[in-house]
Amino acid sequence: MTKAEIIANNLGSINSQLDDDNLKTEIERLRKPSFVELEAVKLLHDWLENKRHSRQCCRVVGESRNSKTLACNAFRLRHKPEQQPGKAPKVPVVYVQRP
Repeated sequence: MTKAEIIANNLGSINSQLDDDNLKTEIERLRKPSFVELEAVKLLHDWLENKRHSRQCCRVVGESRNSKTLACNAFRLRHKPEQQPGKAPKVPVVYVQRP
């Protein structure tokens, strides 16, 4: 028996608090994309808007799993490119993600 198996046996089994119906409901809830407008996102959008007006480039850097990508995509979608016949398109926000 491995050390991990000994520890698992000593701790015992975990009783699930969710039955099958509740588990399916919870899985569906977690699969849905969710985005909550947080104060930090509003501050980020304000900061990005100031950069946009002053025509400065910038980058957003932070810890993983903070919704940076989602917040930046939301900002980009709020500033869609405009195309007028016979004129070059206006692209107010260019979003580039490094690989």
